[in-house]
Amino acid sequence: MGQFHFIAPSHEQVPVETLATAYLAGMEGIPWRSANRWNHPEGALPVAFSLERTITESGNLNIPWHVEGLGEVMLSTASLMETSAPYNLPLELARGVVNRLRNQAADWRMAGLDIPDELSTQIHEASNAFVAAITSLPEHDKVVAASNQAIRLGLEAGDSLCTEYTRQALAARHQNAEHLPTLLGCRLGSRTIDEGEATHFARGFNTAIVPFAWREIEQNAGKHEWGTFDQQITWCQEQGLRVIGGPLLQLDEQHLPDWLYLWEDDFEQIQSYLAQYIQATVSRYRGRVQVWNCAARMNVGGTISLSEEQRLRLMVTAVDELRRADPQTPIVLSFDQPWAEYLSTNEHDLSPLHLADSLVRADLGIAGIGIEFNIGYQPSGTAPRELVEYSNQLDRWAVLGLPVIAFISYPSDAGENPNARRAVRASSFERTPAAQAEFANQLMMLMLAKQFVQGVVWNELSDAGAHEFANAGVIDSGGNAKPLLDSLINIRKEHLT
Repeated sequence: MGQFHFIAPSHEQVPVETLATAYLAGMEGIPWRSANRWNHPEGALPVAFSLERTITESGNLNIPWHVEGLGEVMLSTASLMETSAPYNLPLELARGVVNRLRNQAADWRMAGLDIPDELSTQIHEASNAFVAAITSLPEHDKVVAASNQAIRLGLEAGDSLCTEYTRQALAARHQNAEHLPTLLGCRLGSRTIDEGEATHFARGFNTAIVPFAWREIEQNAGKHEWGTFDQQITWCQEQGLRVIGGPLLQLDEQHLPDWLYLWEDDFEQIQSYLAQYIQATVSRYRGRVQVWNCAARMNVGGTISLSEEQRLRLMVTAVDELRRADPQTPIVLSFDQPWAEYLSTNEHDLSPLHLADSLVRADLGIAGIGIEFNIGYQPSGTAPRELVEYSNQLDRWAVLGLPVIAFISYPSDAGENPNARRAVRASSFERTPAAQAEFANQLMMLMLAKQFVQGVVWNELSDAGAHEFANAGVIDSGGNAKPLLDSLINIRKEHLT
């Protein structure tokens, strides 16, 4: 039985609810299941807790951490050995931040990045703050203060490093092409787009995601209703927008028709109905869709009870049937929660990356991979992370050797939205329209700098009407464009077709 023990300064820095979201991960970043427990009663100082696993290997602790001036960020320690003595949590998080910063700077420098003197100074200051934390041992208060300083400086330097990498990489890409071919898209939803939304959409995006939700198309078995999606496709053609169709398969209540639950215990019948639906949909829209998103979020399960093997078989069925109906149009499969936090609390065997790798190796004819970054949502969202970590995560998926399409959402407000199915997670990271635009600009520009990222999609168009992610829209509930739209327009004008 493997155990890791940690001490932290107070419950203000590590609230009781935070421990439930902490997890241990191995060298590949894949979480292990663990039993997390407090070692001291609430209110006792110092705060002490343990994570216990059934295996004995070195690992990284991942835990939400409040950073002054930045809010809550999911941070990771460097690789730690199991010991009977507790680790000082702030010190180990500082070690992890500075280690990732220095490693990333070294990797990019070897790849040709020119690091300006000002950025070198930032990296040096973060390193010095970490040295100050180590040399302050065993004076607890000084260690905590210096560690938090190292974390803050390290994250700020990491953002600057990613910004400089983005600037230089984009300049290099533009030497070969004035306009990049990257798709910049947004989901239309399962309703007809109104005039105001259409105007905003055409300014900000060159691609539309038409969902073809099974639930909306086949409300009664065998009876298809195409009206809304016919209108969306026609509008996209009139606007000269490229179209990503789907996901055709997604195992949640917003995509599965109600009548399908009657066959929950008959997998072969579900498989048969899925094949018929895909055949009908793809045959109708073949030639008017530029990319098919065949299946999404299959790594995280859904509302229908299927084993991991059955979900894999459904994905294979969906791809095979789509390819028969449309042999030419590229097919992508998309995956949610790329850090796989869900593995720390359930029995899934495969991480999203391993599942994707299995499907790619099966030689099904998959042309690309989608990755979802739904930042700060519950349930099943992704915690906010440092910019360097987003870059590293994208690079992990690049090893599959296929183009990547990134799907993103980020809230502009912490309030409740009765029209949304997923709420904003209670935390202290900044949620304002300006912060949403700033985050989107940073992350999307970083993605554009990576040649293997061939599409970037914003997951919500509007906060009005039924939608999934609360307050993530480009347009607010009153029909007004948020600052995010200006960021998207500028990105498109400066870099895209």
